[in-house]
Amino acid sequence: MEANDWSRLGFSDGEGRVYQAILHSDEATLQFIHEQTGIERRNVYDIINKLIHKGLLTYISENKHKVYRTTNPAKIADYLQRQKQQVEEQEQLLGEQMPQLLRTYESAKPSVDTQIYRGVEGLRTLFDEMLDYQDHYFIGGNWGVRKYLGARWHDRWENKRVERKIWWHDILTKKLIHPPPESRMKFYESRILPDEFNSPNVMFIYGNNVVNLYWGEPLLAVRIESAEIAKNYLNYFKFLWKKLPPRE
Repeated sequence: MEANDWSRLGFSDGEGRVYQAILHSDEATLQFIHEQTGIERRNVYDIINKLIHKGLLTYISENKHKVYRTTNPAKIADYLQRQKQQVEEQEQLLGEQMPQLLRTYESAKPSVDTQIYRGVEGLRTLFDEMLDYQDHYFIGGNWGVRKYLGARWHDRWENKRVERKIWWHDILTKKLIHPPPESRMKFYESRILPDEFNSPNVMFIYGNNVVNLYWGEPLLAVRIESAEIAKNYLNYFKFLWKKLPPRE
């Protein structure tokens, strides 16, 4: 097995290396494993104990030294099955406790909550969260999502938006130089601001959330969750929408 195979099975790199060293030897002492893996002896000992606890190793004593053996590799499947069962039990427990956790969260949450998102992955997380809301209202954008978060990622995100019939109401800073394909224009409408409003800053509203996003270096978005603030921003959006001509 390759190193990344062990990682995909949920084992650490050290666990995979130690198991492989022992599997290929019938003289696997602590010193031998240390020499084969390059892992410090004290760390080798800790890893061995973890693998024994998981039922994947055993040992015999020879000449006052422990010689380690792997158990039948089928034990790996047994261990993964136990892990799966444990996860299922944890998910069941979490499901039972979730209503109380949500009630506690909502009661303790401030009336105005703020979160900051940074970098590509942070903003992708923010946009994924938006897919739980039926309407998105943008002010000042020009499809920077595609430019800064990646065309392939944006295509997948747009497909999800269209599949869920989420409306994107867009007040653009200028006409689109490279408009998206018609398939991306479903559940989409836009108006255009005058040229003097061109800016790397974008505001958008969804649900009780207002986001100020900066398309620059570093990528940064500040999300404010407040029903009152979101209502005021949405009124501002609707006022602008009525004043601006439809996009040609």
